Amino acid sequence: MPAGKTNSLPRRRKPGWSIDVWNCSRNNARMNPGYLLRSNSTLVAMLISALLVTLCFSPSIHAQQTNLVATTNQTQAALELEMTNAYQRVLQIVNKPVRAFAKTPNMDVFVFSPGWFHDGANKPNFNTVDIRQSQELIYAKNKYVTSDLNPKLVFLGAELEFNAMTKLFYTNRSLPKRKLTEAEMLEINQLYRVIGKCERAILRIHNPIPSRASHSQSETEEIAPEQPLADIRSIPQETRIFYGAIAVGGLIVVVVISRLFRKKA
Repeated sequence: MPAGKTNSLPRRRKPGWSIDVWNCSRNNARMNPGYLLRSNSTLVAMLISALLVTLCFSPSIHAQQTNLVATTNQTQAALELEMTNAYQRVLQIVNKPVRAFAKTPNMDVFVFSPGWFHDGANKPNFNTVDIRQSQELIYAKNKYVTSDLNPKLVFLGAELEFNAMTKLFYTNRSLPKRKLTEAEMLEINQLYRVIGKCERAILRIHNPIPSRASHSQSETEEIAPEQPLADIRSIPQETRIFYGAIAVGGLIVVVVISRLFRKKA
């Protein structure tokens, strides 16, 4: 083309160029006065929809949180009832009455003093203990036994026992405890497992297990960058959804208002 001359033909738009939507919208508004009104109405509708979505999410999430708390309380109540029933059954087995006889002068009686048992009792490990291993038949070497608490009564030594792993359930310590059968000890073992399971479950409700156990200082430093994600995951999912909905609704509101101002400019 000669110098000083311009090409009167319009240049073709190169592939990949973006279309100026804003200028097109302004041109449409000049050619069609109702275009801008319709656009504004659409934006207002979007704004109202965003607000409605946010408002609708709020009571729904609150209801879910309330239901979660109610379910947790019901679960804890059920666990406590199950544990109480197991406790009561152990008490019933351990404290079954033992046969007693009136003491006569011709009886050879061994007297335990002071009382039958020392004070206190250890709490057994309900998850692992086998009370058959701790059963002590210390009274069996004497035919008749008694204590300074029962001077007018005697008991058959072969029918008595002491067990440190059931002593926690001894109620009336002024009397000796009956020797448990194999079946009864196996049943108590099973009841102990129930008690241990319920205790662990209730503990998890009140003190949720952290996603990561405590480690050494070096290990803590290595996982430090992941701590924010762990903190986020610790927040209940319903709460995250609720605040996420608010954030999305707020973002939509900002976008809609900014577009309204741009169109009026």
